[in-house]
Amino acid sequence: MAEALRQEPLDERLLEVTLGLLADEGIERLSLRRIARRAGVSHGAPLRHYRSLSHLLAEVAARGFRLLSAAIERSSAAVPGGASSRVRLAVAGRAYVEAAVANPGLFALMFRPDAVDVSNPCFERESARAFDHLLRRVRAAQEEGWHPSRDPRVLAGCVWAGVHGLATLWAQGALLGPVPNVSLDEMISTTLELVISSSDGGNHE
Repeated sequence: MAEALRQEPLDERLLEVTLGLLADEGIERLSLRRIARRAGVSHGAPLRHYRSLSHLLAEVAARGFRLLSAAIERSSAAVPGGASSRVRLAVAGRAYVEAAVANPGLFALMFRPDAVDVSNPCFERESARAFDHLLRRVRAAQEEGWHPSRDPRVLAGCVWAGVHGLATLWAQGALLGPVPNVSLDEMISTTLELVISSSDGGNHE
């Protein structure tokens, strides 16, 4: 294992180490010095591959968006062929919450523009791709009569806000006090019912 670690390219090792620190300690204690120490290299070594901490964190966040896109694609592949677009949208929402709850440190980083270099090309590409996945599902549901007159980007933003808010509150344990004895599955199902499964497909100008 040690030999394999030494042979791993340093830029890749730094990404893996950062992911580990996020999982163990969260975003607030991250620094290039801590990352370098965990990777077993000098404190200046990360700057040979990443021009700043925010640039390195943007690369890590991009991995998070790829993970999210992959989770949604896997969940969508398991949906029966005759399912409605609204069902597919709900399945994608469930996959989002489950991925976020399983990786709370990474998801906290992904949506911290103050911490990541949002101009990083990889971050820009992967974050846009993840939102486009959601937007396509929203537009497909609209074509089947779900709020067809609404701006699809606004709808997508509302769906995203609903599932992300649930994931964040659950991961932080904030729901356990005011909503005791509830399962994550019940919270996901109820949230998706309220956010996505409304039968009202009429105009709301």
